Amino acid sequence: MVKFHPINRTMTVGTFTFFASLVVLAIGAAFHTDGTVLADSFLFGGFAFLISIVLLTVGAILGARSGKLQRRGDEIFRKNGK
Repeated sequence: MVKFHPINRTMTVGTFTFFASLVVLAIGAAFHTDGTVLADSFLFGGFAFLISIVLLTVGAILGARSGKLQRRGDEIFRKNGK
């Protein structure tokens, strides 16, 4: 089984949490006539959004500190000296 680096794991969880928060917010917007669904969806969707932003920020900081983010960017944009 492939093991993920902690940075990849953090970024993956943050990304999935971000998309899940958008889905929850969209469900709340679709049922905007029911006040409890609207309040709950925006509460939980907002919390999930904040958590995803924190996770993505932590992942970016970890990636920048380890140098992995720069190496990956160099690989993507072909700046690795070839």
